[in-house]
Amino acid sequence: MQVGRSVLLGLVVIIAFFMATNAALWLFVPERAAKALEMPLLTGSALSSQMDIGALFLGAATSTVLALITRERPWFIAAAVLILGAAAYRTNAFMFHDAAFLGHFVAIEVVIGTILLTASRVLGRESSG
Repeated sequence: MQVGRSVLLGLVVIIAFFMATNAALWLFVPERAAKALEMPLLTGSALSSQMDIGALFLGAATSTVLALITRERPWFIAAAVLILGAAAYRTNAFMFHDAAFLGHFVAIEVVIGTILLTASRVLGRESSG
């Protein structure tokens, strides 16, 4: 069982790194970040709103790192909610707003969210507050 916990821990570390990298890309190289998400980089006030995506990645990275440091379940769950929420909103955009369905992104988000929820049960403990 220890090997499984170690693998799960490693996956969560990779997720934290991935989220932090994306947050940094939105902050420093938004053109590259937008391209990676298959979207054009907007301009003017639309770019200001588009940059909010970086905040989502920053929140997910921060929650995941706090989960790794404290091992408190709510931090794993907070990160999972952000990522699974992105999958839900993507799917909603496809179903109700004529957006292209980016199934590969939805799949990645669902897998990441599932890993984080699993980690909350296996690696996490109840918060001390």
